[in-house]
Amino acid sequence: MITMDKNIFILRVEISASVRQSTQIRLNDLRLQKSVIEVLEKQQSVSVRPNLSGKLKEFLSNLRIEQRKLYDDCTIHQGDTHFLHEDYFVEAMQRITLIRQNAANFNELLNELWLQEYEKWASTVVGFLEPLFQHEDPVSYNMAKEAYLSLFPTKRQFENPINVYVLGPNPVFLDAANNKDDHPFSKTMWEASVSNTTEVLEAARSGAADRACLKAAELLDDLDVRIASKIGGRQTGGLKRRGSWQMTAENLQLISAHCPGFETLCELTKKLNEVSTDLQAPDAKTRDKAYNKFSELKVEIRGELERIVATRDSSAGLDLLKKSLSLSGVYKDLIVKIREAESKDQLDNLYGQIELEKDVYNQRARHLQNLFDQQSEFIHSTNISLTEELDELRTLTASTAEELDF
Repeated sequence: MITMDKNIFILRVEISASVRQSTQIRLNDLRLQKSVIEVLEKQQSVSVRPNLSGKLKEFLSNLRIEQRKLYDDCTIHQGDTHFLHEDYFVEAMQRITLIRQNAANFNELLNELWLQEYEKWASTVVGFLEPLFQHEDPVSYNMAKEAYLSLFPTKRQFENPINVYVLGPNPVFLDAANNKDDHPFSKTMWEASVSNTTEVLEAARSGAADRACLKAAELLDDLDVRIASKIGGRQTGGLKRRGSWQMTAENLQLISAHCPGFETLCELTKKLNEVSTDLQAPDAKTRDKAYNKFSELKVEIRGELERIVATRDSSAGLDLLKKSLSLSGVYKDLIVKIREAESKDQLDNLYGQIELEKDVYNQRARHLQNLFDQQSEFIHSTNISLTEELDELRTLTASTAEELDF
């Protein structure tokens, strides 16, 4: 018979950073000889992965050493699951308090060291890029340099990059209680469990809401470009694979179960997927009805996204959603300006705007690039004189001579 020990609890301490810690430089990007790259790949060599901030890595390592000591001295474990006996509760809480205090101190130091760490990263970037671009034009070098420098966290992101989350202690075994006070927790342990676990749950909800906003920004980008006749399996899915709009609807359904405020958007994306499926129906009447509903849904989704932006607190995903909403008007203006451009100079002045905010502007930027290329080709063709064309024709010589039959 298995005995249930009511004095055992599950405890988890997570130490993480909310900013990028390193970046990967592929072997091909190092411009080594092909034979050298092949040998390295055969040996399964990993690509170069420099740390963005040495201090951030150092501080995280120090905290994880303390985390390891907590687990070794106060718990037993199987894999990533750690079991805490109530006799070690006080010591474990003291160690967790110390870890939190050290994390707060490290965050304060990182905030002060941001400029120094950024300069070190800039020096690293220059060090590995200059030899690679010594025979290239300065523009390419500067573009590559700016791309790598932009990976470094901003000053605002460096204010509190280190997070400590504690789950539990939560009881391993649960029994039916006769009243609300009948549980194996002491008051202190119950308060610690509720406080720690609530903090982790709220962080998870915040991250999920952020992802929902990001998914909404991507959907809006696609809807701005997508016309009804261009909707297919890539959006709605099929027997072998799920579509992008289908996955968005499923993700939002999961998130809305945990995060209030996304229920209406969830229902609208479900309808979008249904209507998009009807747009591919063989029956013309069904397609016509779906076409009108598709236009209405696009307006409803935009209105709901504007409501979400107005009612939620700022976050990275929400900021991207705001940009996606604001860029819709820019996108439509650029379409008109590109089509009306009459000279290469006018087009060149518009090109920079196409590159604007490509992280939330991907589909729209691609469409604008296509329009730009078409208009550029048209302007080029209209500027070629008839004399130039005739001169080019006179220089042509046939490689073979055949008798014509007309």
